[in-house]
This record gives sequence, structure tokens and C-alpha cells, in this order.
Amino acid sequence: MDKDTTARVVADRGISSIQFVFASALALLLFVVMANLVVVQYGRGALRSALEQGARAGTVGGTAACEDIAGQVIDDLLGGRMSDGLTLRCVRDGAVIVASGSVTFESWTPLSPDFPISLMVQATAEP
Repeated sequence: MDKDTTARVVADRGISSIQFVFASALALLLFVVMANLVVVQYGRGALRSALEQGARAGTVGGTAACEDIAGQVIDDLLGGRMSDGLTLRCVRDGAVIVASGSVTFESWTPLSPDFPISLMVQATAEP
């Protein structure tokens, strides 16, 4: 090697480590965002399941049974901080039981917004 090539090789040493650190940080951030989306989808599915089972129970037992069953399902599937701030409500509207719920799931990253979820399920009540 000549003198210029040797000087350039010595000067370039360590540059790939900075690129690796930035790429690793970006990959970790992307992983956290994707994991947060998966958890939010799980929470949405748990809320939907609770409302469906509550509305189904409410067709026979009324609005009190609807809220009890929905609350039990939420406790089983979505305990802890994810169920903080969750509201469940069951009302009878003629021959229909309407179960509704809303919650806001917190974002895990500071620059992305929280995830508000509102769902409503209807079931025809038994005569």
C-alpha cells in the first residue's frame, strides 16, 4: 500500500460503529412502535369480546348481568394498567341490549399519540 491509502484506511477506522449505533437505535424504536400496535389491537379485541359476552348475557339477565359479565371478562383479559380509565355501559333500548365501552391506551413512545378506542355491540333481548 502506498502512503495515501494507509492514511485513508486509518482515518476511516470506526466510522461503521457510528452507523451501527444509529441503525440499532432506529430498529429498536421501530420494534417498540410495532409491539405497541400489537398490544393496542389485543386490547381492542379484549374490549370487543367483553362487550359481546356482556350483551349476550344481558339478553337473558338484563343490563346488570350485561355489565357484570363484561366486567369479569375485562378483568380476565385486560387487567392492570391497560384497563385503567375503561368505561363499560349497558342499556336496554326496546328489544335490544346495547353494550358500549371506551378506553384510551397510552402510547409507549413520546412522539406518537394515545389510542382512543370506542366500541358498541347490540344484541336482541329475549322476550
